[in-house]
Amino acid sequence: MQLTPEIKIALRKKRAELDLPKHVIAEKLGLTPLTYGRIESNKQKFNVQPTTYQKITQWLATDTKESTNK
Repeated sequence: MQLTPEIKIALRKKRAELDLPKHVIAEKLGLTPLTYGRIESNKQKFNVQPTTYQKITQWLATDTKESTNK
Protein backbone atom coordinates (compact mmCIF):
# COMPACT_ATOMS: atom_id res chain seq x y z
CA MET A 1 0.00 0.00 0.00
CA GLN A 2 1.21 3.46 -0.77
CA LEU A 3 0.96 6.20 1.83
CA THR A 4 -0.62 9.42 0.63
CA PRO A 5 1.26 12.72 0.92
CA GLU A 6 -1.34 13.76 3.51
CA ILE A 7 -0.48 10.80 5.73
CA LYS A 8 3.23 11.59 5.45
CA ILE A 9 2.55 15.21 6.41
CA ALA A 10 0.43 14.07 9.35
CA LEU A 11 3.25 11.80 10.54
CA ARG A 12 5.79 14.62 10.47
CA LYS A 13 3.36 17.02 12.14
CA LYS A 14 2.45 14.64 14.97
CA ARG A 15 6.09 13.72 15.56
CA ALA A 16 6.94 17.43 15.76
CA GLU A 17 4.07 18.05 18.21
CA LEU A 18 5.38 15.25 20.41
CA ASP A 19 8.94 16.55 19.97
CA LEU A 20 10.27 13.03 19.46
CA PRO A 21 13.01 11.78 17.13
CA LYS A 22 12.22 9.43 14.29
CA HIS A 23 13.76 6.40 15.99
CA VAL A 24 11.39 6.72 18.97
CA ILE A 25 8.32 6.84 16.73
CA ALA A 26 9.69 3.93 14.72
CA GLU A 27 10.01 1.90 17.91
CA LYS A 28 6.46 2.78 18.98
CA LEU A 29 5.18 1.61 15.59
CA GLY A 30 7.30 -1.55 15.56
CA LEU A 31 9.37 -0.38 12.58
CA THR A 32 13.07 0.02 11.98
CA PRO A 33 14.33 3.61 12.03
CA LEU A 34 15.39 3.21 8.38
CA THR A 35 11.92 2.12 7.34
CA TYR A 36 10.28 4.95 9.26
CA GLY A 37 12.67 7.46 7.69
CA ARG A 38 11.75 6.21 4.23
CA ILE A 39 8.05 6.41 5.05
CA GLU A 40 8.31 10.00 6.27
CA SER A 41 10.49 11.11 3.35
CA ASN A 42 9.04 13.24 0.56
CA LYS A 43 11.82 12.28 -1.83
CA GLN A 44 10.59 8.82 -2.69
CA LYS A 45 7.44 6.80 -3.00
CA PHE A 46 7.46 4.00 -0.50
CA ASN A 47 4.98 1.16 -0.36
CA VAL A 48 4.19 -0.42 2.99
CA GLN A 49 2.60 -3.66 4.06
CA PRO A 50 -1.09 -3.48 5.04
CA THR A 51 -0.16 -4.15 8.68
CA THR A 52 2.28 -1.22 8.67
CA TYR A 53 -0.35 1.01 7.07
CA GLN A 54 -2.77 0.00 9.82
CA LYS A 55 -0.24 0.72 12.60
CA ILE A 56 0.48 4.17 11.15
CA THR A 57 -3.15 5.16 10.70
CA GLN A 58 -4.09 3.91 14.16
CA TRP A 59 -1.21 5.86 15.71
CA LEU A 60 -2.26 8.99 13.84
CA ALA A 61 -5.83 8.54 15.09
CA THR A 62 -4.79 8.41 18.75
CA ASP A 63 -4.76 11.52 20.88
CA THR A 64 -1.33 13.16 21.20
CA LYS A 65 -1.36 12.64 24.99
CA GLU A 66 -2.11 8.94 24.57
CA SER A 67 0.71 8.59 22.04
CA THR A 68 3.35 9.62 24.55
CA ASN A 69 2.23 7.09 27.14
CA LYS A 70 2.70 3.99 24.99
